Amino acid sequence: MCKIGDIISVSKYIGQDGVKIPFHYFIVISDEKGKICGFDFDIVGTVMSSFKNEEQRKKKIKYDENLEIIEEEFDIGNRKKRRGFIKADQLYYFDKNKTNFYVVGQVDGDVLIKLLEKIGYLDKKTS
Repeated sequence: MCKIGDIISVSKYIGQDGVKIPFHYFIVISDEKGKICGFDFDIVGTVMSSFKNEEQRKKKIKYDENLEIIEEEFDIGNRKKRRGFIKADQLYYFDKNKTNFYVVGQVDGDVLIKLLEKIGYLDKKTS
């Protein structure tokens, strides 16, 4: 099972642009059951992404919806950790029974608080 703050590896999901993606990391921000557009879900997650280089880092952190994270702020077990960011404006809804995923680690409590605050801020900004 997974809980809020866990980092999960999800295989075979459909990205924001409608393209099937074979694998990606997500941070769980909710594990409560619900429905969206008639589909059941019990995991809501935000996408984690790593920086390819310093130029991309500078470009990505300029966007208000991206939250930068550093290696010390998350744990993904024995996997190589890289600096990256969380796309706080992209929420993905998963059904645990229909999704191939496993827990690989967790984010630091402060990062989770910043992420939830950022999501709330973005929600108010678009309302």
